[in-house]
Amino acid sequence: MKKGFSKILIYLLLTLFAIPVATLMLSEYAGYQLNNEITEAILDNARQNNQDLTKVNAFLQAHPPRSVCDTVTPDLLEYKHAVCNGNELWQFETMDKVIFLSMGLGLVFLVLVGVLGGVAFISPGAQAWSLRLSRPVLIFMSFVEVIVQGGLLLWFTFWISAFFTDKYYPKAIFAVALLILAGLFYMVKGIFRRIPFDNQVEGAQISRTHAPALWARMDNLASRLGTTAPDHIVAGIDASFYVTEVPLTVKDRKLTGRTLYVSLPLLRHLTPEQADGVMVHELTHLHQGDSATNATLGPKIQRFDLYISTMKDNLATLLVYYPLAVYRTLFELAWQRDSRRREFIADNKAAQIAGPATIAQSLVKVSAYSGYWGEVENELFAQDEKHENSLQIRQTIAQGLTQYAHSNGFSEMIRRQNVPHPFDSHPPLSVRMKNVGYEISSDQLAAVATHVPEESWANLIPDAEEIEQALWQRYEHEFSSAHEESLAWRYRPEDAAQTALVEKYFPPQTYTLRKGKTITISWQGITEPKHGELLRWEDISTMTHDTRCWIDYLALNFEKTRTNKRKRLTIYLPGIGKQMDALNESLGRYWVRHQTMCEYQRTLREEQHTTTADA
Repeated sequence: MKKGFSKILIYLLLTLFAIPVATLMLSEYAGYQLNNEITEAILDNARQNNQDLTKVNAFLQAHPPRSVCDTVTPDLLEYKHAVCNGNELWQFETMDKVIFLSMGLGLVFLVLVGVLGGVAFISPGAQAWSLRLSRPVLIFMSFVEVIVQGGLLLWFTFWISAFFTDKYYPKAIFAVALLILAGLFYMVKGIFRRIPFDNQVEGAQISRTHAPALWARMDNLASRLGTTAPDHIVAGIDASFYVTEVPLTVKDRKLTGRTLYVSLPLLRHLTPEQADGVMVHELTHLHQGDSATNATLGPKIQRFDLYISTMKDNLATLLVYYPLAVYRTLFELAWQRDSRRREFIADNKAAQIAGPATIAQSLVKVSAYSGYWGEVENELFAQDEKHENSLQIRQTIAQGLTQYAHSNGFSEMIRRQNVPHPFDSHPPLSVRMKNVGYEISSDQLAAVATHVPEESWANLIPDAEEIEQALWQRYEHEFSSAHEESLAWRYRPEDAAQTALVEKYFPPQTYTLRKGKTITISWQGITEPKHGELLRWEDISTMTHDTRCWIDYLALNFEKTRTNKRKRLTIYLPGIGKQMDALNESLGRYWVRHQTMCEYQRTLREEQHTTTADA
């Protein structure tokens, strides 16, 4: 974290000051040279007119040409008009002032980032103010920086060649101007980007009439805590419990207000008393207003993150990405610190009502179950064969949890692990157990993690088994689909089945050109239109798209191999028209697939080689 933040800080300083410093160096050097040239010209003129060189030299030392470009006394006005009246020397001296102004703006930007980031550490209320102010202030400063530094870069592009070679390059100046305009365009576009609302939750809403016993227990716990029960309870299979006041969508139904999410697999794993502790923990978040704060700040953070993402994704806006990223990092550190504080408060309240041992045991169980679930999924996803049958993830976890809990390093892993939660940053488990005043010894962790009670909160939901089974089936289907698509990115097809799978996600894409010609993009490569030759991806090193005389073309460079002797090839695309965007998208996607496949196959060979060597 520290290394990454230091790297961002270095980039921040470079983006704010690299262009001004480079421009200042050019301006100072050029101004110095021009000052000397004008001085020599004045001395030459004095010699030709038999003037007193001693007096002229003394005057020039007291009043160098550069010095009179600023405001001068009346007796020097004629001299100023002669040596610094809208000429190149005046331009360089004026540019120095603009450069120092730019550096000053950079310092102001830097201070604003630090101050607004520092405010977020004061209190949760200050975080809201920091976020509310930072977006308009920092975005405004970003616009100013792009305009000012863009102007400096334009000036630098012209004079770096004009001064040293007596030539300038309009194409380079035009390219820089386009870059600046593109930066301003993407900055405006980023402001109006909409946040995608996708708070879809896989689960089932548990109403009061559906599970009155569960709601009665929830009401009792809420009453003991001095608060009210949540408005909604959603049961799912994710390995976590949480409360939120963010609107959620469950089975096409939008839930607003306070929602508690409960995990059916974990409820079966917890005793009723342990589940009580978990529920008190979550109810405390509601009672303390934590979930309301998250619901208020969450959309603002998302909007800010979306804007930062837009700045990062475009070369023209990298200049302002790093200042925004530094602020966002500072805000995140403050947010996480406050989140840890909230977790400790909720844990302590749960320990007061359910007991320290009960809450510590529930934390261990949740960590162990979620940790093993992750390992099972990673192993299933890493397989290079398509999953044809049911994955049986639920059964695999139930059967293998005991062995996992007795494996080497389990206790250390459990103590380091964070209890999963989608809306907060939780402290490590060992710290949370110490906070509630009850630490479970290493030799007891496995027994605690694997104990399955006879009765649980899940028994309070009449059709919990049917709900859970349906959710597991849907989850495993989605998991299998995602795994199958990942295979399409990994395979170098060796048989018809693998070829069919790759082509399911990467089918040949054909685009029609003039005179009935076509160009086809496939997982194998590019079938060019002139001779129908397949140009394989492995032979292509680079490819670019450009236009010549209003005709689009692809310029391909090739790797030198025994089977390929060509160095480059230009493929003209007359008649491609509006299909060009789709063609570029296909080229990019299929090219990335090939690179991903090559990298995966290389890693696979290295792992196999290491395994063979160890054996």
